[in-house]
Amino acid sequence: MMADTMQLRPRTPGRAGAPRGGRFKGAVASEWTKLWSLRSTWLTLVAAVAMQAVYVFFTSASIASQNESGRADAMQSSAPESAVDAVFVSQLAVITLAVLVIASEYATGSIRSTLQWVPVRSRMLLAKCAVVGPVLLVTGVVMGAVGVAVADVVLGEYGTEYGTGNAVRAIVGIGLVMALCGMLTIGLGAVLRSVAATMAVAFVLLLIVPMILQMSKVPALEKAVDYLPSMAGQRFMLGDSEHYPDWMGLGILAVWTAALLTAGYLVLRERDA
Repeated sequence: MMADTMQLRPRTPGRAGAPRGGRFKGAVASEWTKLWSLRSTWLTLVAAVAMQAVYVFFTSASIASQNESGRADAMQSSAPESAVDAVFVSQLAVITLAVLVIASEYATGSIRSTLQWVPVRSRMLLAKCAVVGPVLLVTGVVMGAVGVAVADVVLGEYGTEYGTGNAVRAIVGIGLVMALCGMLTIGLGAVLRSVAATMAVAFVLLLIVPMILQMSKVPALEKAVDYLPSMAGQRFMLGDSEHYPDWMGLGILAVWTAALLTAGYLVLRERDA
């Protein structure tokens, strides 16, 4: 009789008998498998490093040429600075990867399967970030190292001096900023639910708006640029403390990321897939 009673007792959700995919570990494993099963993942990561190397090469070659010809207005740059400047272009590949991780699921309809497997919306978003963040961190570090190495060779004697600490800071900083930009884009994709819209808004937010505000020559708008995610990240990567403590740049980018992920979670919670 006792055995029959125990068999009829309902199973409490979330205990040992809960579906494996509903747990965070299972959600992360699922996202990891999905990420690396796509050819586009490899292509975008290689493109990010290649874009970094090519952009650094041409900008560094231009600076070296100006200085070699003795131009009075010749630009000056160090290898870490050149690597950080290139991020404005190479981060497009990083944004593309993050968009594919979230927004492409709405385009293909696979978001329904994802949410059936991991019905807790916050867990699903965090699982995507737990996979994309470290991948882009490593990718960013590789981008930084390649950029510094290429710039150091191409600039040669015309590059300004820099210490090992500056190079390490730029390389690690690029990794951290790329990871946060990727997670920021995931939050944006959860809000917009469209590949094209997410790409467009991310591009405008990270690239176009800072350039427009800097070109405006309006003091208030020029000051506002420092609190946009891309410029805050650049201040951190360069160790620039002119406008605020350099570490605060990473904090500002983290706040933007948290805000957009929160917005994405709220949209996921209120709308059906």
